[in-house]
Amino acid sequence: PSHDVTLGDPFSMTFSLPRGGAMGPSWPGHGAGSRHLDARQTRGNSAARLGRHPMGHNKSLVVVLAAAAGAGSVGFTVGATVATRLLARRALLASTAAAGPLFLAAKVAWAKKDTKQHMNKTKAPPPSRKTSPTPTTTVDLAGRRLVAIGDVHGDFAQTMAALELGKVMGGDGNWIGGDTVLVQVGDILDRGDNELAIMRKFRNLALQARKQGGDVLVVHGNHEIMNVLGDFRYATKGAYGECARYAESKRRKQIEKLGEENVDPLPAIPDDVNPTTYLGVLARRDLFLPGGEMAMKMASNPTVLQVGDTVFAHAGIDMATVTYGFQNLNNDVAAWMSGVTKTPPKAVLEEKGVVWTRDFGGADAGVTGEATHCRRLGEALDAVGAKRLIVGHTPQQAGISSGCGGRLWRSDVGVSRGIYGAKPQVIEIVNGKVRVLA
Repeated sequence: PSHDVTLGDPFSMTFSLPRGGAMGPSWPGHGAGSRHLDARQTRGNSAARLGRHPMGHNKSLVVVLAAAAGAGSVGFTVGATVATRLLARRALLASTAAAGPLFLAAKVAWAKKDTKQHMNKTKAPPPSRKTSPTPTTTVDLAGRRLVAIGDVHGDFAQTMAALELGKVMGGDGNWIGGDTVLVQVGDILDRGDNELAIMRKFRNLALQARKQGGDVLVVHGNHEIMNVLGDFRYATKGAYGECARYAESKRRKQIEKLGEENVDPLPAIPDDVNPTTYLGVLARRDLFLPGGEMAMKMASNPTVLQVGDTVFAHAGIDMATVTYGFQNLNNDVAAWMSGVTKTPPKAVLEEKGVVWTRDFGGADAGVTGEATHCRRLGEALDAVGAKRLIVGHTPQQAGISSGCGGRLWRSDVGVSRGIYGAKPQVIEIVNGKVRVLA
């Protein structure tokens, strides 16, 4: 079920607000169906979307919120139209999944401006320092065991099952991997309800692993980039609730420390909107937009990682990535997530970039001939002295697969119940030998 919201002439646009965490426009006179930005938009749970744009001199807002409750979603609008905003939005939202990175690139400036206004309105303090972390880019494997886990998309139970399958976490939730190096290949966020819990689990396991000579590293996926851009189309209702609970817990602690009179009151909630979802949307913005608490935590993660002779990138690499420099790319993404720079590097926005390309996704990505892509990959791997690349991004319905003569491994099997709910599989590399654990 969905509800349509139409913004008035002369810039008429009808938004279809489906359950499942995606929104796409349908144009009057251009057919009955909506054209959505992601072919898998109906998978996952109910979700909310909030787009806040300053309007005119009084800075009123256009709000499009799918606060799904009961049988369907609810949409509403407040404020007036502005020609330039709606024309840009109309052109961008009419794109297909392949144009998603272009949509994100255009959205950077909006997200930054909206963030600043929201922070001013709520009196949130700016980042205390204009510095960014330096993510780990290379790790010397030194004979240790290497384990890779693909996309988990907010599904805590499936993530825990994958960690146990990889023999790095015991049934009590603690690290049992010794000196194993564990890499999660991106897309913790979106399509599932327990993103913050999963992020916290990987951070805690990392602390335990390092005490035993091991390590845990998480690579950025396209959904991490999307959320820091303020693109929450694939966040679920449950994920907004998780953000709201996290924000409320922090607020209670502030009240205990400072007194309620010294803590900003909660914002007024519009009528006919799910309060938890509404507050969750606002909390998510504060957490994930550049300089926010979760964005700062993610800034320490790499976008491209090399562990011994294995390279990890969410979607793929080529010589353009090598020329840019893995460390340079990681540093530039970190600076943007930290709020030090205004925009992310183009390499994480481009359709063929490291977190977006489907060139290495195999048949499940519609790739019918790999020869050209394998030559590109081989050139890049040879240039950095690596034997193989491990990617996520494209779910493999038949399980983990390989290509390019064993130089490419695809780790995403769609374990999240927001995708396929498949049984977990992980990649293990010991003494240069790759095998799949299932």
